[in-house]
Amino acid sequence: MSTVLLTGGTGFLGSHIAEALVADGHELRCTVRATSDTRWIDHLGVDLLPLDLGRADAETSAALAGVDTVIHCGALTRARSEAEFMAVNAEGTGRVARAAADAGVRRFILISSLAARGPDGAPGPISPYGRSKAAGERHLAEATGDMETVVIRPGGVYGPRDSDLLPLFETANKGWIVVPRSTAPVQPVYVTDVMSAVLAALVCDPPDAPLPVAGEDLLDWSGVATALSAAVGVTGRVVRVPPALFWTLGLVSEIGAVLTKAAPAMDRRRAQDMSVHSWTCRIDETKAALPGWSPQVSAADGLAKTAEWYRDIGWLR
Repeated sequence: MSTVLLTGGTGFLGSHIAEALVADGHELRCTVRATSDTRWIDHLGVDLLPLDLGRADAETSAALAGVDTVIHCGALTRARSEAEFMAVNAEGTGRVARAAADAGVRRFILISSLAARGPDGAPGPISPYGRSKAAGERHLAEATGDMETVVIRPGGVYGPRDSDLLPLFETANKGWIVVPRSTAPVQPVYVTDVMSAVLAALVCDPPDAPLPVAGEDLLDWSGVATALSAAVGVTGRVVRVPPALFWTLGLVSEIGAVLTKAAPAMDRRRAQDMSVHSWTCRIDETKAALPGWSPQVSAADGLAKTAEWYRDIGWLR
């Protein structure tokens, strides 16, 4: 088994990847920031190394000593400006990639995002977040040298430990299912299906292009409402909110974030992603590139598993 450095291992997706790596017998190092919440990985007993992706320092080189593989999951999904996204998701990725190449790391796996491609039909990324993830992919390509690279582009990831979708479950649990008035399809992917794709990327032949990772199910928001209702076990009233209201809620959240100097929980990008754009992808090439991988969890089962976990931990009553 190999020695793996995982960035973002304390987060939602990263903590699931960390658990799987340890279960497979890899020697794991996880980077942390001073403000990192390590509760999801404390039980793993792995080395925790200080590393701030927003700035360059000697800690990066020290963390990479003797590492065979880097899995770069660390990223900002919320920020106060495009510059903040770029500092971490683009320049930060470039710094880690260059340091990894210099340290003789064999393989670098970047957890990017379907946002780096853009929504269906778009010529490229349309949001600050998407542009920063696309720039991170370019920085990795420029820093490669002899290092093998794999770029994974998950779609909308959900599952245990995710707090972003918790409000949808909370309102559904109260008998109100609030969804956009939109027919744009979505293709969510359960967190363990992304985790298994990352593990398959440890041993696959390096692909020539980024690999989209999503579930098998394409749902419109009516289908999401039905699945949510079944997941929480409550027959609720479906409230279809027009995209303009979603956009306004995102703008209000951004203004509030400016006043509090915090990253907004909802912004116009997220509002448009949910209410206007469709996010689907073909995963045939990903299945071919990652032998043995395919999504195992349907949207209905994944939402039910997520609701059950929320209840078990006390996030949903």
